[in-house]
Amino acid sequence: MKLDISLYIPVYNGESTIESVLKSALNLDPGPSEIIVINDGSTDNTLEILNKYKKQIKIITNNKNEGLAFCRNVGMNNGSNNLIASIDSDVEVSKTWLKDLNETINNFNSSMSGCKLIEKLKNENIYNMWRHVHATQNSYGDHDIEDLGKPLSGSNTLLSKKAWEKVGGYEIQYKTNGEDSNFCQKLITENFKISYSSKAKCYHLRNDSLKSLADASRRGYIYGAGLKKPTFMRFLQRSIRHLKGFFRNAFKDIIKFRFSLIYVGFRICINHINKELVSFIKKKSDYV
Repeated sequence: MKLDISLYIPVYNGESTIESVLKSALNLDPGPSEIIVINDGSTDNTLEILNKYKKQIKIITNNKNEGLAFCRNVGMNNGSNNLIASIDSDVEVSKTWLKDLNETINNFNSSMSGCKLIEKLKNENIYNMWRHVHATQNSYGDHDIEDLGKPLSGSNTLLSKKAWEKVGGYEIQYKTNGEDSNFCQKLITENFKISYSSKAKCYHLRNDSLKSLADASRRGYIYGAGLKKPTFMRFLQRSIRHLKGFFRNAFKDIIKFRFSLIYVGFRICINHINKELVSFIKKKSDYV
């Protein structure tokens, strides 16, 4: 059985996870009527892996790396249905994920739905555990929410194409992060309803080192904040905000005896502050 839903997957150099993600998408029950993969100018073996499934999926390859927001617009443009789902190239979905999101949209008559992203590799190292504890995406609890009033992570969504068209799509300046929060804010401004499904399940395959975690945290922050012009006052304000965030998380970790996570949080905080300073000196709002 197929639902009248398109599914797209944007991918850039995703050779380590894309096959597992594709298999989970092809195993959806019920599944989408089509699966579109946007290969964003990958330079690794991503395209070779995708070609193994070319009879089951549609592959669109960008001539160069255009960025995540650009790829999301490509996926939405090329989807043949009004409801279009998406998952990131490191997100596996459970067998009923699409059905559960579809039921949520239908039950609440909403324009978008999504679910919590479960960290599948949280026990592999302290960096994945830190992300699980302090940076889980769409961690909105164990009950469905009709009108979230907050942005959903773009890691997994089901979206009305009409709503996407109405708000003008994703802003292509957001190449690696922040396109989802910016887009959701536009939906909220136009009074489109965003719903949360507690039943749907999907799993993050990201496996971090300290550097990759710090860099991802940095990208998420600067793009999520809207690429603001660097000023000395903004450097001070953000540095104070990073310190407050560190102490807030550290307090939670002390209570739970998660002392190794305090070290990770401290290193991320120092990375943020250092990059804020360099960003101010170089006058680069997107400095990572």
